[in-house]
Amino acid sequence: MRRLLWLALLALAVMGAPPPPLTLEEVRREGDPMRRFDKALRLAEARLADAWKLVREQGPVGEFEGVVNEVVDASRLALEALESTGKRPSRLSRQYKRGEIRTRGFERGLKELGLAVSFEERAFVEQAREKMAQIHEKFLQGVMAR
Repeated sequence: MRRLLWLALLALAVMGAPPPPLTLEEVRREGDPMRRFDKALRLAEARLADAWKLVREQGPVGEFEGVVNEVVDASRLALEALESTGKRPSRLSRQYKRGEIRTRGFERGLKELGLAVSFEERAFVEQAREKMAQIHEKFLQGVMAR
């Protein structure tokens, strides 16, 4: 009986385990643009959380900069995925709105991250935030398109 219980718990642990984190290349290889859009936004969110973790743990600067770059690159990939559908933005207003909301959050997160890092790293984070602002603006233009 105990053996069966342990096997059941092990099966639940394996099934309930979160999937391994995606990489930017895995997201790029996704064939369906809508899935690529969703995965890219999830990747950007995960990498922003990783950046905060590196700041709290005072991780290596090179790794921190790479993670921040991935946040921007994943957001750009999400926008490119919607553009690659060939549909007008007015046809994809729900996705553009979701992208606009998420990138606004990423931009705000990068702004707060810039305040939390050292002075030397602040300029780098500010450049990333400006790139994110441009991506957010393009999502917003897609929402407003008719």
